[in-house]
Amino acid sequence: MSEKLIYLLQRILRRTWWRCTLFALFAVLAVILATVLGPYIAQDVALKMGSDSIDSLLNILASSMLTVAIFSASTMVSSFGAVASSATPRASQLLIEDTTVQNTLAAFIGAFIYSVIALVGLHAHVYGDGGRLVLFGFTLVVLVLVVIVLLRWIDYLSVLGRLGETIRRVETATLRAMDQRIAKPFLGGIRQHAGDRGAHEIMAPVPGFVLHVSMDLLQAQAERLDMRIFLHVLPGSFVEPGVPIMTSDRAVDTKSQAVLCGAVSIGPGRTFDHDPRFGLVVLGEIAARALSQAVNDPGTSKDVMATAVKVFAYWTKALAQRDESPPAPEFDRIAVPGIDQGGMVEDVFAPIARYGAGAVEIGIALQRALRSLQWLEQDEIGAAAAKMSGYAMQRAVHAGLPEVDLDELRQNSGWSLAEQGRTS
Repeated sequence: MSEKLIYLLQRILRRTWWRCTLFALFAVLAVILATVLGPYIAQDVALKMGSDSIDSLLNILASSMLTVAIFSASTMVSSFGAVASSATPRASQLLIEDTTVQNTLAAFIGAFIYSVIALVGLHAHVYGDGGRLVLFGFTLVVLVLVVIVLLRWIDYLSVLGRLGETIRRVETATLRAMDQRIAKPFLGGIRQHAGDRGAHEIMAPVPGFVLHVSMDLLQAQAERLDMRIFLHVLPGSFVEPGVPIMTSDRAVDTKSQAVLCGAVSIGPGRTFDHDPRFGLVVLGEIAARALSQAVNDPGTSKDVMATAVKVFAYWTKALAQRDESPPAPEFDRIAVPGIDQGGMVEDVFAPIARYGAGAVEIGIALQRALRSLQWLEQDEIGAAAAKMSGYAMQRAVHAGLPEVDLDELRQNSGWSLAEQGRTS
C-alpha cells in the first residue's frame, strides 16, 4: 500500500464521523438480526426474559442520549476554545483528534441513533416476541457501553482543556514525531549533503505547508526515469510557487513533474505528524503566551522549559541508539536533507529568551535549561544551546536588568567567561 494512501487513511481515522457511522451500522445490524433470529425464540421464553420492557428502555435511551450528546459537544467546543486562549490555537488540533473525546461523542451519538432506529422498527411491528428479546439483548449491551463511557468521560472532564494536560499532549505528539524521524532519519532515503542538488528544478504547485512526502512514489518515478532526486523540503516546510521542492539530475516532462509533485502533500497548516519541530514551536508559543503581560504566568514557562529539556534528552538518547545500528535506506535514489537540530533549539527557546528577557527568574531557568542541553552528548544541539544562551544574555542586558541580576544570570549560564564579558 502506498505511503500516501496510508497517510490519508490515518487522517480519515482521526475524524469523528466514521465512529458514528460504525454505531449506525451496528443499529441496522441489530434490527436485521432481531428480525432474522426472532422466529427461532419461543414466545414464552421471550416474555419471561423481559422482552416486553424494550419499548420503555429504548425511549429512555433515546431521550437521554440526545441530551448527553449535546452537552458533550458543547463541552468539547468550550475545551477547544480554552486551549486556544490559554495555550495556543495550534495545540487545539491535538484535542480535536483525541481518540477519547471522539469515542465518547461517537458512543453517545451512536446510542441515540441505535435507539431511534430500533424504536422505528418496534413501532412498525417488524419484530415478534422473539425479535423483541434479541433487541432487548442488544439494548442491554448498549446501556452497559454507555455507562462505561459516561463514567470514563466524567473522569476525563477533570483534565480536558487544562494547560498542564495540553503541554503533556504536545510533548507526547512531539516524541511520537521524533520516533518516526529516528526510525527514518532521512525519510527512508539517503543523506543529502550541503550543496547537493540536481540541475533540473521541480517547483511547488501551490503555496502551503508540506504535510507528508510519499517516498515510495518518488522512488518509483526515479527508477522509471533512471534518475536521482534531491528533495529540498521536509514536513513542516512552507513552500510557494516558484520555490523548488526537489531537483533531479535529468530533465523531467510535464506529466512526470505532476506525479512527483503529487507525492508531496501540501496543506494550509502544519500538523504534528512527521514534523518534530512543530511540537517544539507549539511549546515555544505556549511559553510566550504565558509570559505576556495579560497572562503573567512564569510557572507555565518553566514547565515548558522542563518539558523541552526532557524532549531533547529523549531525542539525543534515541539518536545515539540509532547511530549504533543505523537503518539501511529504503529509497536509494532519493537524497533528503537532515533535520536542523540547531533550529529545533531555537523553535522552543527563542520565544522564551525574547519575551522573558525582563524577568530574572525566567532568565535563570532558561540558562539552566540551556546548560542542560550543552551537557547532552550532541554537538549540534550543544552549540545551538550555547548560542541561545548568549542571545538570552544579550536580551537581558537590553531589557535593562540591574547588574546584580545579570551577574546571577551569568553564574547560571553555561557559556564562556569571555563571551560573558563581551555581552556586559
